[in-house]
Amino acid sequence: MADRKGAVQKGGMWQGHTASYSKETQQLLKVMMEESKLTNFQRRQINNQMKDGGTLPNHIHPTSSAKAKRTPVAPPPRKTIDVRGYSGGLRTKDDIEAKMDDYKPDYKPLPKKSMGDHEKERLAHFMAYGEDLPKLTQKRADEIMAPKPKPREVDRFEELQSEIEERQHFMEDMEAVGRGKEFRPIIATEISRLIREMEIIDKKRSQVLARAIAEQERRKAAKRENSIPEPDILTMETEKTNTSLKNDTS
Repeated sequence: MADRKGAVQKGGMWQGHTASYSKETQQLLKVMMEESKLTNFQRRQINNQMKDGGTLPNHIHPTSSAKAKRTPVAPPPRKTIDVRGYSGGLRTKDDIEAKMDDYKPDYKPLPKKSMGDHEKERLAHFMAYGEDLPKLTQKRADEIMAPKPKPREVDRFEELQSEIEERQHFMEDMEAVGRGKEFRPIIATEISRLIREMEIIDKKRSQVLARAIAEQERRKAAKRENSIPEPDILTMETEKTNTSLKNDTS
C-alpha cells in the first residue's frame, strides 16, 4: 500500500487558521512603511509575514533578525567578614543612651495657644452650619439662665382615656370608608384592655384615698382626746358676779 503524503499547512496541525490581509490593508501597510523609512530588511520581514498569514512583529532589527546579545555583568565582589571580630552592628545600652543625650531634634514646634471650650464650640458650629456662632445678647442669656419649668407629669388614667378616644375616632373613619368589619374586633379588644387598666388604676386610687381619709380621722380623734378644753371666760365671770351678789345680800 502506497504511503499518502499530503501537504501540511505551515504551523502544524495545532495552528491551522492563518490571517488573511485584504488589499486595502496591504496598501495601507506599504504606505506606512514608506513614511516610517524602514530598511529593506525590515520591509521584507513584514511582507513575508503578510504573505504567510502570520501576525505582524512588534520589533524588527534594522539589519539582522538575530537577537542582540546581552553584555555579561560582572557579579559584585563578595564581602569578607571576620567572624571573630564581627558584632553584627549591635550597640550596647550605654552607647545608645549616650547618643540619645547628644541628639537634638531639628524640628521644634512653635508655641501655640490651645483651643478653649468656646473656640471648640465655634469651630463645631462652623463645620456643621457654615457660619459663626451668633452673638449672645442679654435677652438670650436671660432665657438660657432662666429656670426651666418642670415638665407636667402625665396622668396614666388621662392617657388611657385619650387612647380610647383615638381608637374610637379611628373606628369611625374605618366605618365611613367601609372597612369597619375588618378592624372592629381588633379595636374592641384594645379598648377592653385599656378599660381594664383604667379599672385597676381607679381601684388603687380608691384604696389610697380610703386609707388617707381613715388616717385623717384617726389623727383628728387623737387630737381631741389629748387636747385640754379651753376655759369659758363668760361662765367664769357670771359665777363671780353671782358669788359677789350672794355675799352682799347676806
